[in-house]
Amino acid sequence: MPNIPLEVLIQFAAVIIATLGITIILKRFLRNQLLPKIGIPLGTREAISIIISYSGGAFLFVSILQAIGINLDSFTVLAGGVGLGIGFGLQEVAKNFTSGLTILFEQKIKAGDFIEWDGMKGYVDEISLRSTIIKTLLGRYIIVPNHVLVGAQVINWTYHKPQGWAMVEVNVPHESDTVLVVEILLESAYMEDTVSGDQSACVYFTGFGEYGLNFQLWVWVEEVDKKHITESSLRFLIESNLKQHGIRLATPRLGVWYPAQLPTQTETLSTEKNDQETPSADFPHFSESITPSRPVALRNLLRNINYFQNCSEIELKKLIEIGYRKRLQAGDILYREGDPGDTFYIILSGSVEYYVEKLKQTPTVLKVGDFVGELSLMLGIRRTVTVRAREESTLFAINKYGFSSLLKEQPHLYELIVVELGKAQKELSQQQQQLRQLGLLNYQELDKNPIAWVQRQWEKLLKR
Repeated sequence: MPNIPLEVLIQFAAVIIATLGITIILKRFLRNQLLPKIGIPLGTREAISIIISYSGGAFLFVSILQAIGINLDSFTVLAGGVGLGIGFGLQEVAKNFTSGLTILFEQKIKAGDFIEWDGMKGYVDEISLRSTIIKTLLGRYIIVPNHVLVGAQVINWTYHKPQGWAMVEVNVPHESDTVLVVEILLESAYMEDTVSGDQSACVYFTGFGEYGLNFQLWVWVEEVDKKHITESSLRFLIESNLKQHGIRLATPRLGVWYPAQLPTQTETLSTEKNDQETPSADFPHFSESITPSRPVALRNLLRNINYFQNCSEIELKKLIEIGYRKRLQAGDILYREGDPGDTFYIILSGSVEYYVEKLKQTPTVLKVGDFVGELSLMLGIRRTVTVRAREESTLFAINKYGFSSLLKEQPHLYELIVVELGKAQKELSQQQQQLRQLGLLNYQELDKNPIAWVQRQWEKLLKR
């Protein structure tokens, strides 16, 4: 091994320290200042800053050594010894280094991602060449060697997008009404604010358990990393709604049988129990207090509508799955002029009225069994009237996709809608006039029969 002067070693060490300092400063500048201004995403920002800073640091290190006149040939043997040490004693470091490069270049895991591995969950806070820092949901930081993430099975919840599914399992007693359970679960989903409407909530009957019937409620959330918040809120809503309908959650049951040879003891126990439960004439019996009435099931409200009276339980279940209950108090606005026309309503109880805000006309009243909002949905346009509740009312709401599915499964409903529209040809003519004024309808589409015009518009919408 050649003799290396002490002065050269000091210069060499100083160059290493200076290069590391410049590399760290460059990395932080790129990650925290330059790349955010360009609009680079967080995960890509981390990878770019590491690759550029480390590459620049290596180039700067060699350039400085050559500039100050240090001959790198003198370090050849030393480098060989260091390489041998890496081969035997620093295998884990080398493995983490190559794994870090793999993570940075492949971009399968990026800073800001929400991942799950080995029973742990957390956000990727920082990725370096040796390790990755994970911030757990409890706010703790875990330093994970890179080779662990490369070699383990990792679930990246936010790989493509932050949205995802949340799921709640529910077990009810065997004697429970399955259609009513489906209704309650879906209604609970629509009551939760953190549930997204981009995907419809789904209920699955997953099996017959030992203690009851097993159901799963799946809902779409905007931030899948926070789905535990949505799931917790849904459990509160489900438990409350089940209780209102007189359905309890399934629990283990223990059956007790008394031996036939001990009837006297059984009768004695029964008599004592009855004596204890018999209320005294001097004291009121509070166990018979009035309990609040149960809410009317959506299935029963739908059966009050003429065109759903003959539906079977399975047909009603399918109907409940594509819609939800919408409650309004007197004076509540269902929608205003200019709102998106993406939902169709059927009045189940109460009444509503619609009117054009700019026109001083008597509002038109709609009652139980009438349709609301079908015209805007069928034409694919924004609302042209404002709808307001005249009293406490309940409506059955169905979005565009559910409406299309409903008409395909029950074609007679489409005929009923056309008949109802035929009763309001004056209104349809006004709708045509308003659409022409808004530039949404040209004169070539004018039809003397407004009903035929609506049918053509709806057929066009279904083909999109």
